[in-house]
Amino acid sequence: MKGLRYILIFLVAAIMLSCSNVQAQNRQKLENEKIKLEKEIASMNAILKETKKKNKMSASELQIIKKKVAQRQKLVSNISSQINILDDQIKTAQQSIGEEYKNLEILKQNYAQMLRYAQRNRTATDKLIFIFSAKDYHEAYQRYMFFKNFAKMQRQQMALISKKTSELTTMSNELLSQKKSQDKLLRQEKAHTATLEKEKLQKERAVKDIQSRQKQLTQQIKQAEAKKKKLTQQINAAINAEVKKQQQLAAKNKASNNKSSNTAKSDNKKSSTTAKEPTTMLATAHDVELNKGFIGNKGKLPWPVDKGVIVSSFGVHEHPDIKGTTIKNDGIDIRTTKGSAVKSVYEGEVRSVWKGPNGKNVVLILHGEYFTIYTNLESVSVSKGTKVSMGQRIGTVATNENGQSEINFQVRKGSTPQNPVLWLRR
Repeated sequence: MKGLRYILIFLVAAIMLSCSNVQAQNRQKLENEKIKLEKEIASMNAILKETKKKNKMSASELQIIKKKVAQRQKLVSNISSQINILDDQIKTAQQSIGEEYKNLEILKQNYAQMLRYAQRNRTATDKLIFIFSAKDYHEAYQRYMFFKNFAKMQRQQMALISKKTSELTTMSNELLSQKKSQDKLLRQEKAHTATLEKEKLQKERAVKDIQSRQKQLTQQIKQAEAKKKKLTQQINAAINAEVKKQQQLAAKNKASNNKSSNTAKSDNKKSSTTAKEPTTMLATAHDVELNKGFIGNKGKLPWPVDKGVIVSSFGVHEHPDIKGTTIKNDGIDIRTTKGSAVKSVYEGEVRSVWKGPNGKNVVLILHGEYFTIYTNLESVSVSKGTKVSMGQRIGTVATNENGQSEINFQVRKGSTPQNPVLWLRR
């Protein structure tokens, strides 16, 4: 029965330790998420701050505010979850401390009993009487061994008491630290909740402002869409020319390889001259490896700017704030801060640089069969034929008269637009 009791105590302790480790891991995960959310909110605040105060709210700024409110709500929820985990940990720690105090008290009682035995049997005669008064040989032997090893047992008992006292001190300090962390999180939760309420009011005012200027904004969107259409035509022309060029080069290399490996067969030579042009753009082994690497990094590519918020998503969709207005985006619009560096998301070769319809620079980079396009650059630091590496600066973002700094970023396989969000690191 006694052995079973110890086994049960061990199992309970193991389960509690396992739960504690899981809780600690969950809290660390939440803390990492909290840090990320705080950085994203700070980035959005920095972007919104740059817009001139005299200007009215734009549709893209409303999108940023909406995203900020959503992220703030996640942050409040995150903090609340951390508080709940800490609350469970504090309760568990308090229970453990209570149990350890009981164990320490038992150790002290045993030690006191040991001292009382020793006090009662101070002399050699007393010791002999105490030994021979045992009810059987086994008990007499135990009493004899007790006196023989008394000094050693005393040191061991003192060491156990000291160790247990030290463990209790450590546990108490950890409990105090957890309570301080909980108090800090409670203050943060209160502050973020108050900020969230202010941001919700800001969003409501922005929505009303946008709605009151719907006609004006609809006209502005139509003008922007017209410029975007011209830019798309330019991009399509540049990509189609590049695709054709790469395909011709690939076909030439293939024909050359076939000729060198099959010079004796005239039939093969004839069939190669009448064969359809290959759809692949991969002319060299390097192109194959580059293409493979680009595909392998899907979902892991770095953002083209260090700080950014997506204000217009990929594809054809209704404008999120202006009813009846449809917009088409072959990429994503990313709002960033003034003067931000624009960087290549992967290694490749710059195939074209030109001025878009708004007078700002456009950069086209080839990565095997894939292209990335960076528009609305104020300045560029690369030219056609430049080999670039992942994360290399290719220019700086342009800022308009309203203080808005924004790029359109696209990913294409040949001439087919891809959703950039699926390629970028989350």
